[in-house]
Amino acid sequence: MNTNDPRFELIRLCRDGQASIEELAELEVSLREDAGFREAYVRYMNLDVALSSVAKVLPMPMVTSALRQRNRWLAWRPLTAAAAGIVFGMFCTSMVFGFVAQRAAVKKIPLSVFDAGLEAVEQILNDGLPSQAGQWGVDDAKVVPADGNVTPLAGQYMLRLEPIPREKEVKNHTSRAYQVLDLRSLPAAAMTADAEVEVSASFCATDGDVSSRYLIRAIALDEAPAQATKNFWSKVESDGVVSESQRFDTAPGSHGWQSFSMTLRLPPGSKTLVLIFGAVPPELPSRPASVHYLDEVQVSLLSSETLLP
Repeated sequence: MNTNDPRFELIRLCRDGQASIEELAELEVSLREDAGFREAYVRYMNLDVALSSVAKVLPMPMVTSALRQRNRWLAWRPLTAAAAGIVFGMFCTSMVFGFVAQRAAVKKIPLSVFDAGLEAVEQILNDGLPSQAGQWGVDDAKVVPADGNVTPLAGQYMLRLEPIPREKEVKNHTSRAYQVLDLRSLPAAAMTADAEVEVSASFCATDGDVSSRYLIRAIALDEAPAQATKNFWSKVESDGVVSESQRFDTAPGSHGWQSFSMTLRLPPGSKTLVLIFGAVPPELPSRPASVHYLDEVQVSLLSSETLLP
């Protein structure tokens, strides 16, 4: 193990909570792409026991996940009597530490999303953000079956997101779909201080030869849906509202459906979760915007629980 490798300085910075966003991203790339470095990293940190009981790793957006773990790294100190393990997933930044007496695990609770597969072809799509749960809202979209050479990812229908004309006088030309979830029925025991929601969705473009950009955004509010959606956009700018947005770029030539996910820390007392899914128009005005499709939306609550051996 060559500890003179400059990347080990990144490990030290991350461990001590002193790494910048750029340094966290650089370490994440090395861990994801270099198997030898991953092995050396485990030896360097003296992590002797892998979490063999973890069968499925939860994917996390690269930078936001690393930042969320930063406070946990601050609490890390050399362990003598305890053994810890690390699980490398799609983004390699989600760390879980195990101890001799007990270990933290993640409980995944699926949340009910209205018509998650877009199969309710007769539903009335709300214009813009819905005022209540149990509806889809859109800027300009419709539920369609197979459309040209694009077929639904699952089931028989999908949501077709129409591009918003550049000449239309609107603040944002991203074509978006919205949904409001009522969180008041969630068990209180699951709403721990470190609870998160994981939001995933699949997108497809009619023109896969060029890069497409998508976004997933989640906003948590401490009001019931009917009240939370009133003057919603002004509330989003408030310091007291927890919001997370992640953009995803596809590589040119990426044809077919692309699936993405992100997470949001869910503050205790949250009553409403607003979800936004969007297709971002090309930055170059000369490039025509493609039609995009949305399907198979899933939302889960991720809550830690203590497992005794």
